[in-house]
Amino acid sequence: IMLVGPWRWIFAGLGLIGVGLIVWASLRLPETLKPEDRLPIQVKRLTAAYKIALTDRTAVGYTLAMTAITGALFGFINSSQQIFADVFHAEAAFPAVFALIAGGIAVASIVNARLVVRLGSRKISHTALIGFTSIAAIHAGVAISGHESIWSFAVLQTLTMFCFGLIAGNFGSMAMETMGKIAGTAASIQGFISTIVGSLLGFAVGQQFNGTTIPMSVGFTVFGLIALGWVLFAERGRLFRAHHAPVAAKA
Repeated sequence: IMLVGPWRWIFAGLGLIGVGLIVWASLRLPETLKPEDRLPIQVKRLTAAYKIALTDRTAVGYTLAMTAITGALFGFINSSQQIFADVFHAEAAFPAVFALIAGGIAVASIVNARLVVRLGSRKISHTALIGFTSIAAIHAGVAISGHESIWSFAVLQTLTMFCFGLIAGNFGSMAMETMGKIAGTAASIQGFISTIVGSLLGFAVGQQFNGTTIPMSVGFTVFGLIALGWVLFAERGRLFRAHHAPVAAKA
């Protein structure tokens, strides 16, 4: 869009994509909850559902882990324009490199969809979280050593966002594993926490900008470690443990 029109066209593009998704969802995603299983909206029932969603160990652990990872994402969004303008002096390259980095998430989503039924969401997301934190730590080391360049930034951030793409969807689904009877309520409160708190964490990272990529890369590393701590809490200290048998690959 940026190559053929002004920046305002981005919002028109988002509007068209939104309409397309509404049509697609209407045609391809029918309601799965049977009418007899639907519950009325009542304060007492909602309060009980919130209590379950906020006290279940797995749900809380993965929700807060996702919150930390979301904080890293917002930290990147808050810092990226300043980094390209003030660190690399490459404002013209910003849209293309930003798209490349975001493309890491898109590729990861496709890869995850193909592998998750065979490997399981825990093996994929836990491995990706370790990769996310490790790459972020390497990036922090590059930045602190003074060897950061637009190329190192693009490559390391693309790899980091690839890991993010393998984490996000799986963490969300695992946070919902035990929330079947209150899925809608649980999803709303989990999304609220991860988005609101994550955006505040990302804002805090953006405010630390000091003319280098150090605050952002260190922030990614710290958030990765925090997320790993919450995953260990959710899994009672054991990573990669499958809770469901993976589907065998077809010959």
